[in-house]
Amino acid sequence: MSELLPFVILGIVAGSVYGLAATGLVLTYKTSGIFNFAHGAVATTAAYAFFSLHDDHGVAWPIAGALSVFVLGPILGALLELMARHLADTATIYKIVATVGLILVTDGFFSARFGSEVQGFPAYLPTGQAFAIDGANIDWDQVIITIIALVSTIVLFAFMRMTRTGLAMRGVVDNSELLDLSGTSPVRVRRMSWVIGSTFASLAGVLLAPSLSLDALQLTLLVLQAFGAAALGYFSSLPMSYAGGVLVGVAASVATKYGTLTHPNALRAGLPASVPFLVLFVVLVVTPRRRLLDRRLTARAAVSSHWRAPARIQVSGGAVLLAGLGLIPFVVSDAKLGFYTVMLCTVVLFLSLGLLIKTSGQVSLAHAGFAAIGGASMAHFTTGVGIPWFLALLLAGLVAVPVGAFIAIPAIRLSGVFLALATFGFGITLQQMGYPLHVLFGTGADGLVEPRPSGFAGDKSYYFLVLVVAIAAAGVVAWLQLGRLGRLLRGLGDSPVALSTHGASINTTRVLVFCISAFLAALYGGLYGGAVTAVTGSDSSFLPFSSLIVVAVLTIMPGREPWYAFFAAAAMIIPPAYITNANVTNWLNVVFGVSAVLVSMAGGAVSVPGVRAFVDRIGGRAGTTEGIPVAGDLADDSIGGERLKPVRAPAAKVGREGTGVAVSDLSVAFGGRVAVRSFALSAPKGQITGLIGPNGAGKTTTFNVCSGLLRQTSGSVLLHGADVSRLSPAARARLGLGRTFQKMELFDSMTVRDNIALGREASLAGVQPLRHLVSRRGDRSIVDDAVTAAAQVCGISDWMDRPVGGLSTGQRRLVEVARSIAGPFDMLLLDEPSSGLNRAETERLGQVLTKVIDERDVGILLTEHDMELVMQICSYIYVLDFGMQIFEGTPAEVVRSDQVRAAYLGSEALSVPDAATDVVGP
Repeated sequence: MSELLPFVILGIVAGSVYGLAATGLVLTYKTSGIFNFAHGAVATTAAYAFFSLHDDHGVAWPIAGALSVFVLGPILGALLELMARHLADTATIYKIVATVGLILVTDGFFSARFGSEVQGFPAYLPTGQAFAIDGANIDWDQVIITIIALVSTIVLFAFMRMTRTGLAMRGVVDNSELLDLSGTSPVRVRRMSWVIGSTFASLAGVLLAPSLSLDALQLTLLVLQAFGAAALGYFSSLPMSYAGGVLVGVAASVATKYGTLTHPNALRAGLPASVPFLVLFVVLVVTPRRRLLDRRLTARAAVSSHWRAPARIQVSGGAVLLAGLGLIPFVVSDAKLGFYTVMLCTVVLFLSLGLLIKTSGQVSLAHAGFAAIGGASMAHFTTGVGIPWFLALLLAGLVAVPVGAFIAIPAIRLSGVFLALATFGFGITLQQMGYPLHVLFGTGADGLVEPRPSGFAGDKSYYFLVLVVAIAAAGVVAWLQLGRLGRLLRGLGDSPVALSTHGASINTTRVLVFCISAFLAALYGGLYGGAVTAVTGSDSSFLPFSSLIVVAVLTIMPGREPWYAFFAAAAMIIPPAYITNANVTNWLNVVFGVSAVLVSMAGGAVSVPGVRAFVDRIGGRAGTTEGIPVAGDLADDSIGGERLKPVRAPAAKVGREGTGVAVSDLSVAFGGRVAVRSFALSAPKGQITGLIGPNGAGKTTTFNVCSGLLRQTSGSVLLHGADVSRLSPAARARLGLGRTFQKMELFDSMTVRDNIALGREASLAGVQPLRHLVSRRGDRSIVDDAVTAAAQVCGISDWMDRPVGGLSTGQRRLVEVARSIAGPFDMLLLDEPSSGLNRAETERLGQVLTKVIDERDVGILLTEHDMELVMQICSYIYVLDFGMQIFEGTPAEVVRSDQVRAAYLGSEALSVPDAATDVVGP
């Protein structure tokens, strides 16, 4: 034990600072919902400010420290809160990219300002006389650092528990609206949280800096070790986050006893620096998903633009681009040609990442690692094994596929910020422990030689080879986007819940897109190696920081595939070819970072409608604002040109095969609160069954259990007599159960046609990866017929090419119903489908539903607050109150029930169609 004690002591000192930083990080995340990837950038800024004051201007260290921590820290916190306020209503991807942009700004600015001239950070704390514990020497500066970190954390915890402001910070997490009504401003509370969090980060930076050289990236990444500490606290507990920091620090320090940077065993050499990120990755993978879900926050999807330039513009633009790229070798010097070759290689990388970020709304911060795997594998296959170049390139891409599948594990379980954290942790761990392995780059300083193929050894010939590969990759990605996989990925980005409840296995979709993306990123690595002729693990293109740059640049680029890839690659690679300033890359990072922040705060790349209209006009496309029906159009009582009968409850169709959906002895509890208790229901085919009750009665909870989005505490769910309680939402959908949502789940970046099509196509894709990639013969006609029929039934045939995001609430409701009708469902769960509709639209909806029951072999379970609609179209009704069934019967019986009137209906008179009074319940 005495051998380990010095390492434990050092670990406690560093870990205390990690814990200090982690508590500030968790505080801001809990109160704002924004995970600050730039937490280390705040620490770096404070450290550089301290250095400038103390070393450059001779300010005494206590004053320099106070100014850097207690003045600069709160100022940075206030600015971050202002940014967070603008990001509050944006998609999760923009919240991530904005803070990543701050990392680029900080690293670029301080690297350009201080460069590599400064080699060390001054030690400023008094050391005094060292003392020993069991033979281990301890300096007083170590004691001071530990005490400062521990006391600060204790004070914050007490502040949160014992003061009104601290209680308000806890309250803003649970219900900011209620806090506002009580007279306390949620904005002021969140600003205080950001001020405290940034002050803690600044303090951590000033305390850690003396143990490092003054390097912006190194200091930023060191503070990022607090991410592992925050993960051990489940991103919610301040004491556990501090304890997690100490644990991470001790584990990393002890690991240095068994492995250092010069250790001959590569895995052991990289272990100390990798411990925090291994902890982060493992915690995110093994922690129960419910512990990592923030129920306070409704994560918005990253809605990509639905607009695409007309085909005429696309073709002519592609021809111009191809001609321009073909002329490059003849108009630029040989010294500059290499930049353009690397640019074309980078196009493939941006196409790879675009499938995730631009299309499916998933953030990966590990793509530099995929590229490194491809580059190293290419060198081993060609130089080491002697495999022909083209086959080696293919194999290099395939090597990364299982790694992409492995990375998809957290993608299956997580999304948003946690997926970004997991991939970033993997990328850093791969660099620290994987790059030094002989299977990748090894420990040699010269790197791995990567030859070019026979016949393409010259710079010009290799340029044209890369151009062909880049164009081919762009074509493949464009083909994928236009096919089934592209629609599934856009659906995944807009609403994974809706995609799942229509029959597609979103796990299959996620794994597949990660594998394809990893393959393309590895191709980039192989092509890049040929462009530079040798690859090393220290190449900036393969470092995790490069992943941050690529994500930021991709996010700020306008346009659809493949255009954004060419724009992004040119912006990133070409400027250094013509700007000879030594700091051009650093200043480019500042520009990219600032742009990423501004674009994220705006909710995405800004488009100019006038430019779109001009492009549409010269491309021969008609205006985009015509043909969308207004609310008054919905008052027409015809659907698909056919006059509808007055709304009335359809007679129950006895003898139909299939018993529909049923629940037995259903109970659902959230923590200590019972949402549904011992509820039984049967909704057969051939009729509309109602489920009513006041808000909070448990109706939507019951729907979520029936469709598999929520697991019941007890009881069972039956579909056509078979127990489906343990099946996934997609599996239940493929067995015939469809639904709509109280809060509409539409694919907003897609047209009405594509929305309805996915209602049928999702189940055709199912769980098989091949079916996600390509359609079987006849699938297209099946989908087209289903779309046409559903659109006609709902009367929305004139809207088919309109973007769903531009429709009114009533129109969107009808699209959601049409999407469910198009699916292969014989039981539909409709959750408040008339919410937001006016009276004419509601009558129209009732006509649609009764027509569906009359003409199709389906059943409907309807929850609805419009009692007039319920009484007119339902054959049988169940009533819930506080999670318990208080009544069931026909509409006439429900209207006459004193218990139902007292609990829900009140004294308002309701009319019940005559036909409904004779309907017999199940």
